[in-house]
Amino acid sequence: MRNDIDDQGQPLNRHFNSQRRAERDVSELLGLAKGVLADGVVTESEAVLVRDWLQGHPDAADIWPVNVLSRRIESIFEDGIVDDDERRDLACLLRDIVGGKVGIVGGEDTATALPLDAPCPEIVWTDSVFVFTGKFAFGPRKECQKWTERLGGVCEKSVTKRTNYLVIGTFGSRDWVHSSFGRKIEKAVGIREAGQQLALIGEDHWAESLESV
Repeated sequence: MRNDIDDQGQPLNRHFNSQRRAERDVSELLGLAKGVLADGVVTESEAVLVRDWLQGHPDAADIWPVNVLSRRIESIFEDGIVDDDERRDLACLLRDIVGGKVGIVGGEDTATALPLDAPCPEIVWTDSVFVFTGKFAFGPRKECQKWTERLGGVCEKSVTKRTNYLVIGTFGSRDWVHSSFGRKIEKAVGIREAGQQLALIGEDHWAESLESV
């Protein structure tokens, strides 16, 4: 059988099929995460279950934020011991993933009404000023700042006219306008509309740019 024809003799839409597989895999992972979190804790055997699922779904390895979960799991099992802190950390990440399920399944930022730059700009790291807001699948905000500074970026707490990039965490609320971190976004939009070179980007674009360096 030709490998560009499906079982019904129709041409394969590889991009569409790949997207559907990605959505299926992430939906399956969401179900697994809910089961693991049912009693509010993550045991060592449940951590192993998550690791085994990731190893059994290599096609999902590059899907955001499954790639983040994969890195966290690799770190947890690196020394062959899953301690209490690592189990708590994994539980927090799984709760964030479940909470952000709408955006994750679609491969988009959870807060779909966010005024992100489109198309996503190329990130220039050296001497650029970054501000982070929201919750991040990559890890704690300090971890995001650390990786940015390693590439020559400057991290600040508040949005000003000096800011080049406002990075918005994947697990932002759809009601961002009424949230505490929404004020940073509103200020950044105002500065951008005034003609300043300030870009609003999602965590996914920031992380993908980080990995490509």
